[in-house]
Amino acid sequence: MSNLRWSPYLLLSGDKATHTLSLHFGGTEHRKLLLILGKGFDVRMNYVLNKIKELPADINLDCLLICFNDGSDLEDSKHKQYVDSNIEELRRLVPESNIREKNINIWKEEGNRRRRVGDRDAAYLIKDFHELAGYTDIIIDISALPRSIYFSLIGKVLSIIDNRPVESNAPNLIVCVAENPSIDSNINDEGLDKDVSFLMGFMGGIKPSPAERTEPLIWLPLLGEGKKSHMQIASEGLVPDEICPIFPYPSKVSHRPDKLLIDYNKLLFDELRIEPQNIMYAPERNPFEVYKILVNTIKNYSKSLKELNGCRVAISAFSSKLLSIGTLLAAYQINNVEGDVRVGLTTVDSQGYSLEKGFNFEQTSLSSELFVIWLTGEPYEEDEQTIGKH
Repeated sequence: MSNLRWSPYLLLSGDKATHTLSLHFGGTEHRKLLLILGKGFDVRMNYVLNKIKELPADINLDCLLICFNDGSDLEDSKHKQYVDSNIEELRRLVPESNIREKNINIWKEEGNRRRRVGDRDAAYLIKDFHELAGYTDIIIDISALPRSIYFSLIGKVLSIIDNRPVESNAPNLIVCVAENPSIDSNINDEGLDKDVSFLMGFMGGIKPSPAERTEPLIWLPLLGEGKKSHMQIASEGLVPDEICPIFPYPSKVSHRPDKLLIDYNKLLFDELRIEPQNIMYAPERNPFEVYKILVNTIKNYSKSLKELNGCRVAISAFSSKLLSIGTLLAAYQINNVEGDVRVGLTTVDSQGYSLEKGFNFEQTSLSSELFVIWLTGEPYEEDEQTIGKH
């Protein structure tokens, strides 16, 4: 087993996160920050930006605003109200001259059908290191971004930083998310794609038909609430040889893992026929631990199946955005460092979203929790003992 890239790691939340960012940006060194965020109806769109603006530091800040149509009914009065309110707030916080917009097409029309291209467009938002060279810090706020966009975007930015000119320092790449399970559970998927898809930059070289494959396919889905339909669509599309579902444990709500096991019981054991010993667990609030568990699992499968020509692995994040970053990091390390096995990241996308009527999104957003997931830069250039773990 080769060394894990993100071990030790830097993960912070709540007051520790804001305190560390305050120390980082409030020092004597001049810093220039690029904040990448998504334009949308989610009331958490500006949560991270507000936290940055509250820091006791004079930050030279540019914003890259990713504009997209996720399929939601933007003419719906509630959706439009939230989008307009978010944009108005953004422009109060950041001068217009410091906001740059980039449009992404989620869909491409092809005759009588359409196909998703959002992940491809996201992978080309930033083309090379030249576009990042003037910044000491890059924060990608995924709070209001679909995972098909932020997976490809983060993967591309990581690759650009890793392949930068030798004379250039690595900027601090930080992923932030405003976690709020109550809000997540009141934003509902409206219609699902009929097919499972692999994300740009994380295709894994997996053949769509089992008859075309020369290696066994292992599927590692991370599970969360309300994703049984996603699981069914993905399993029918992937036709894996083995499934290892991953449940969140430990959990902030002690009975959550048990409830999920009950909810998924029929699907997992009666329909998909998985073996009970294949069930795995990962901490619900630590993407780096998810990353370590996934990398070790994939390497173990690769080693044990070596005589059968190795294996391919598909990972699906039917979980929180926070945990989904762990799947991205695992796929990135395996595909770019290990070399003896390939990993694909799969998704079953929603064709739109609806907001639960009567739910107070604005009030609930005040209880959101900031998570800081630090991926590159200064903490990893210093002595390992200086890197704090969550």
